[in-house]
Amino acid sequence: MRFTRTIFALLSLVLAAPAAGAGVKVLFDPSNPEIGPFPTDFLTAPATNTKTARMVRMPAPDDCAAKPNACQEAWLLQSFDGFNPRARIRVRFSGAVKPETLQEGIYLVARENLTDEEPGVHQTGDKVPLTQVVWDPASNTAYGKPDSVMDQHRRYMIVVTDAVKDEGGDPVEADDSFTTCTVSEDYCAALADAVKSAGDGVNVAGASLFTTMSATAWLEKARDQLSNVAPAPTLLDGNGVFAIEDLQNVVWHQQTGVNPDTYTDVPLPVELLQNAVRAVALGSYTSPDFRDADRTIAAVPSAEDLALPDATVQVPFAAYLPRLKRPDKGYPVIIYGHGMGDSRIGAPALMSYASGESGIAVIAISAVGHGYGPQSVLRARDRSGSSYEISLPGRGADIDGDGRIESAEGCAAAVSSPLGLRDCLRQTAVDILQLIQAIRLGLDVDGDGLADFDPDRIYYVGQSLGALYGSMVLAVDPGITLAALNSGGGSLVDIARWSPAFLPATTLNLSLRLPSLLNADMGFNESYVLRNQPVDVVTAPGAIDIQNAFETLEWLQAEGDPVSYVSHFRRTLLEGGKEKTVLFQFAKGDATVPNPMESALARFAGMKDTTWIYRHDLARAKSPRLAANPHTYLTNLTPNALLITNAALGQITQFFLTGNIPDPNGNLLPLLFGTNLFEQPSELPEDLQFLEP
Repeated sequence: MRFTRTIFALLSLVLAAPAAGAGVKVLFDPSNPEIGPFPTDFLTAPATNTKTARMVRMPAPDDCAAKPNACQEAWLLQSFDGFNPRARIRVRFSGAVKPETLQEGIYLVARENLTDEEPGVHQTGDKVPLTQVVWDPASNTAYGKPDSVMDQHRRYMIVVTDAVKDEGGDPVEADDSFTTCTVSEDYCAALADAVKSAGDGVNVAGASLFTTMSATAWLEKARDQLSNVAPAPTLLDGNGVFAIEDLQNVVWHQQTGVNPDTYTDVPLPVELLQNAVRAVALGSYTSPDFRDADRTIAAVPSAEDLALPDATVQVPFAAYLPRLKRPDKGYPVIIYGHGMGDSRIGAPALMSYASGESGIAVIAISAVGHGYGPQSVLRARDRSGSSYEISLPGRGADIDGDGRIESAEGCAAAVSSPLGLRDCLRQTAVDILQLIQAIRLGLDVDGDGLADFDPDRIYYVGQSLGALYGSMVLAVDPGITLAALNSGGGSLVDIARWSPAFLPATTLNLSLRLPSLLNADMGFNESYVLRNQPVDVVTAPGAIDIQNAFETLEWLQAEGDPVSYVSHFRRTLLEGGKEKTVLFQFAKGDATVPNPMESALARFAGMKDTTWIYRHDLARAKSPRLAANPHTYLTNLTPNALLITNAALGQITQFFLTGNIPDPNGNLLPLLFGTNLFEQPSELPEDLQFLEP
């Protein structure tokens, strides 16, 4: 007991807190996440098979029959070796405080990096302020998000100082349980050591130590295993390669239902490609399938080897070959990551229309759950009048048993597990990494015995969902150094909570939880706040329960969230990584991926200097027929939007050709619209800016 008393005495000396009195105190109970300060390593256990030497041990609700979702989520968190790299901070007080003092008085301090695998964005001692701060007067609790994405597998300290004032203007005080710290010798010793480093003149009234999770570890290990799986690419039998100029029309015969099979016909604008594209090649390759029967990926401790699964999947691809002669090393090639509900023959074909004239090929896969059913085909008619069918198997399935195959079924909402979207994105990232391996090994898509693509000139373009899984690919692939991410954002939970496009799905998700979290006339009001806005004082009953649920879901999603990956583009390279130059493109007023989430990706990547914003508000003032939501401006073929689409696509193409990002405005857009429509922002936008329909 002598060692324990020494710790207590040390804490009492270093805290420099006022003597106990009747003032408002910072409550301290690390065993209870409702009190905290939270997060805390007290709610972890030692581990020998993780990079952090910790394993999360979050308490579950007492009554799992009444709260099955919360119990399931607490169980799933047990496999993590730390907390969310964007963990929300929680501090409870014994009484009311002035909300406007919270941001000055609560912050994070970076501690040691627990591996030597990467340098990290932060260094020991760096101060990380909080933003998106919320005050709940019902429980006298403050909540806030770190203003920067935190490093993975690094320890951080929550610091609460007497700069937080109570309602009378007096500084808050330390709780007796903090100054004596009887919870654990190891935890108290580490906390005492950390508090000593808070700095001279800092009166610490409360603190916590916590460790962030190894968010990229699984995908890095999956990438390393791909060398043990031969891609074995194959072309479709029969008409796997067809010349665009020979086609009169093509219809996509989508399998959109089962029992009985039903189909929807969609004409494809092949005439758009005929000046730039010589041929389209359809085929597939083998990729390891890490998903279990429930379409989720089993947890593996972060320091353990990842075993290859027995299962593989044939990943269908479409390659678009330029009309220009093939260079000796093959065509430069864009791997295109499509958006939600799209496929390998939608936006990727449009990209080839823009890049093909410059001799850049395009290749794309259908993401997990996309492309409709496996019986889908292309129905083509050539200029001689002959008709034929081309197999175009999709990766969709009727997951929910309603007889329909939706455009993205099997990826997102159709998977009941909270890990469904995470693992859709992770498996899709694996499939693209395997495609990259196939290209580097010498991929012959037209069957002439020659590798069609230059392995040293592989680029990536991702639109919307493709920007999300593309961020993961770019972070862990060492070879691709130039890429463009259009209309992507993070976190995924922030997109769901703020986007009008996802409001129905988000509301449904909250309604299906037990107990239901809807708190506003069959809707929800979580009383949340955007970055850099004043502290929000919660007034809506049930709002904090909604926020807590969202925070847990964001933590569960972290291994498949672009927020966890973009800092590895150049700010902190993973082992063997190369610095990337990434063009970030998005539109003002995006109502699918809102601007603050798009700004977050560019900001966390440290790439405001390579960000270009399309001013849809200016374009729509001149052309009111443009749709209110500009989310798909990169893929919009409507006549009044095509010039804007061409400008954005042309910027990407010229960037890849030269290595420099050009101004996409040119001469025509200012002439027709009276102003430039594309700009580099002086500050990344942090408000929603939705346009009226």
